[in-house]
Amino acid sequence: MGGADLMWLLPLALVVPMLALSSALGTDEIIFPEGAALVMGIWVVGLSGWASCRWRAAALPPLFACAGVLLLRLDLPQIAALLIAVTVGLGALQAFDTRLAPALSAAVLPIVFDVRDWSYPLAVLAISVVVAAGMAWLPRRASLRFDDAPRVGRYAWRVVVGAGLVMCLWLVASGELLDVAAVAIAPPLFVSALEWLGRGTLSPAEGLRRWGLLVGAGLAGSTALELVPVGWLSGALAVLATLALMHVLAVPHPPALAIALIPQIVEASHPLSFTLAIAGGAGVLYLGVFATSGLVHAQAGRSRAPRGRRA
Repeated sequence: MGGADLMWLLPLALVVPMLALSSALGTDEIIFPEGAALVMGIWVVGLSGWASCRWRAAALPPLFACAGVLLLRLDLPQIAALLIAVTVGLGALQAFDTRLAPALSAAVLPIVFDVRDWSYPLAVLAISVVVAAGMAWLPRRASLRFDDAPRVGRYAWRVVVGAGLVMCLWLVASGELLDVAAVAIAPPLFVSALEWLGRGTLSPAEGLRRWGLLVGAGLAGSTALELVPVGWLSGALAVLATLALMHVLAVPHPPALAIALIPQIVEASHPLSFTLAIAGGAGVLYLGVFATSGLVHAQAGRSRAPRGRRA
């Protein structure tokens, strides 16, 4: 196994201590599934939209996590709190001129899974600082230093509006019309949908592979916890299985690692029901962003097209 392959195991350096500490303290409030996605996206893959600024990587996820806990503590109806978190969260990403989508997940997770304790944003802070500190000494996969990474700013507004519309419609439908399981609106699914729409080109084949990866991650995470009720070990096995699936599908998509860890923070459910909920939520969001992409990116093409001369 070469050095590049060993880099893919780095998420375990975060996942195992996080889950072990959670078990030792007897609380799942300090589990931040998106932390594994941050490690994968920044340390391993070097996603330019995530890895181009250390202070944002360190500060934004805990800031958004605090906002999510505060919003939950206002005791608003859940659907209202979720719509506010998604809308304001997307606007805040734009205001901070960043594509660090896992920060949005940090804000939405407390509301979806009723995480009220302040230990959650403190854990997010610790994880984010570790991730940002690692950017100073870990090599980029593409042989560039993080300091040399091209600066990638915020998403185009049409991407944010399109993704936000899809997210909010699914939140309303899932809560008010369908009454689906909370897992179907797991925050990493929103991160995945936003990231896909923000790419600029949406291939149905790639979307299908990403959907399959998310479903496989859900199955791996829920099955591992069912068979091995030891948090750190089941989490490590889920991450390893998801990484293997990434290789098979050739889709290094970080939010899948967060999906694999969601079973660690939800009430026990059968692997089949958990996986079906992930499949349904990811499927609806992906279909939504795919349907929206035609309008979003057609408008982008028109805005870049040269103006013709008047006759």
